[in-house]
Amino acid sequence: MNEKPIGLDGLAAGLHHDLEILQYPPANWVTQRHTDTGASVVDVVVIGAGMCGLAAGFALQRAGIANIRILDASEAGREGPWLTYARMDTLRSPKQLAGPAMGLPNLAFRSWYEAQWGHESWGRLDKIPTKMWMDYLIWYRAVLELPVENKRQVRQIVPAPHGFNLETDGDGGPETVAARRVVLATGREGMARPRVPVPLEALLGPNCRHSAATIDFSEMKDKQVAVIGFSAAAVDNAAEALEVGAREVHLLVRAPEVPRINKMKSTTYPGFTEGFPLLTPRARLDLLSYAFRYRIAPPRDSVLRVFRHANARLHLAAHVTDALRDGDRIILRAGSKSLPVDQIIYCTGFLVDVVAPPETNAFATHIRTFRDVIDNTDDSFLDELLDFPDLGPAFEFQERVAGAAPFLTNLHDFTFAATPSHGNVAGDIPSVSDGAARLARGIAAGLFAEDYQSHLGALHAYEEPELLGDEIPGDIGWMPPV
Repeated sequence: MNEKPIGLDGLAAGLHHDLEILQYPPANWVTQRHTDTGASVVDVVVIGAGMCGLAAGFALQRAGIANIRILDASEAGREGPWLTYARMDTLRSPKQLAGPAMGLPNLAFRSWYEAQWGHESWGRLDKIPTKMWMDYLIWYRAVLELPVENKRQVRQIVPAPHGFNLETDGDGGPETVAARRVVLATGREGMARPRVPVPLEALLGPNCRHSAATIDFSEMKDKQVAVIGFSAAAVDNAAEALEVGAREVHLLVRAPEVPRINKMKSTTYPGFTEGFPLLTPRARLDLLSYAFRYRIAPPRDSVLRVFRHANARLHLAAHVTDALRDGDRIILRAGSKSLPVDQIIYCTGFLVDVVAPPETNAFATHIRTFRDVIDNTDDSFLDELLDFPDLGPAFEFQERVAGAAPFLTNLHDFTFAATPSHGNVAGDIPSVSDGAARLARGIAAGLFAEDYQSHLGALHAYEEPELLGDEIPGDIGWMPPV
């Protein structure tokens, strides 16, 4: 007999009961700070309200750090990539992964799904539809009452005596936000720049765009389209073009064969998650270099989505070596072929670059990267991994030169760029809860250490008696003064 789904109100009631049992929210224990002019300082500002930003915000609040703000430039309900450049029909991660649930069953996607459509429907679900995942994240934010402020763009992060001043713009006009700590939860592209194939650099524009750009695929109807790459993003973008009626879509793959395995899928277990940051830098880069050089296979469903169309064309060993305009078209030289196309989507990912984000550009050259600590003259490691920031245990940036930029220890990078330092815990669904909890623990420890004298004073001043004086009968003078 089927049980009637409890509905989202019932699920919220169960979650709030769980949180009450766990004494959430705990009392805020962080010492209030003020600027030199007497204005209040926010303890932690999280920039970005996608999945990672929401998980980070909740983890901070669970750690008793209540004085936080979460800022996002997007309008409400469009944070992160899920409704923009994540063009797959379904998520690539298996449906059973807990994601940002932070150890709370009633906060997991499965509970959210079953509360609406029931247990049997969950059994029939193959993979999570991408737009449905966004709906879940919208509920996640609402049910936890996370303090997200939308349409608030951080233009610049400026070091200050209290930590940072964030220069922001938004619907209410410009605002300077004083913060002790800042968490960058700005997505895969947040600490990176698009990887642009050299032959395309002079052609960038309306008919030659990166897969993360805003693209109106209806423009590709009856057009010849080239998609460069065979990543998950490449096949998803190819499918979008085919589904709106592109005449032909050419997938140009520089390798002579298609990758079939995703090596990183084998690393989602507690030993790897907790042990990876404890490896030496050389061991971490060696592991990631092997996995990334092996190349990651696109999801089977996405590939099937493309090649159910008879007008999809796969070109192997088709490295793009030249491109030139011919009127409104572009002639691509790829391998031994010359292809005239109307539109190009290059799905070549991002290059991590600490200088790329405009909000941190003024001091980015002080950020230590693995290029500063690893000798790669023997080409042991994938060279682009050396440009990732070498982060500390709380995801904090570290100085390239000791003493040159001590404020960096208060700026935390919770993006894909943290991978060589912490593993895959700050970008994808499988281990984001582990990453958020690690981040919050590290920030909590740092705030306590900074305010040690204040907490010591509170300990000295604490005088709430356990014994009230009536516990032992008789007047024997046993009770000392408080």
